[in-house]
Amino acid sequence: MAACVGLIAVVSWALLSPMPFAAVGDTPLSALSTVSDLLLHCGAYGLLSFVCSLAVADRQNDGARRVLLALLIAHGVVSELLQTLIPYRSCDPFDFLANMTGIAMGTVAVTWEIPFFRYAKIAMIPNHATDPTSVER
Repeated sequence: MAACVGLIAVVSWALLSPMPFAAVGDTPLSALSTVSDLLLHCGAYGLLSFVCSLAVADRQNDGARRVLLALLIAHGVVSELLQTLIPYRSCDPFDFLANMTGIAMGTVAVTWEIPFFRYAKIAMIPNHATDPTSVER
């Protein structure tokens, strides 16, 4: 859950900063300034949705997933509207659509449990029957 909160902070800062690429200067992150704005929005919200969905994926309560989805959608809408108040930024309906596309992609990746992620979960669970280091005492 800490990764989710940290990522929300980073995405919020990037969306609400007047000139986010000025802050990264000549670091490797400056290469992102050449990427399409729509891809950045879609990628940011896709990663955000994916990481936060993983945080609640193992819970039996579907309500937590619904609340998360509603909060991510609200964040996407509010961040676009707040950009009208920030110098050098503007509210763009295409950015909003890119945000929603990213949220959908991240949520689907976790919900459908793409085989890679399913096998990664299995690989992280120790096999007590064959693992000599997992002997219970």
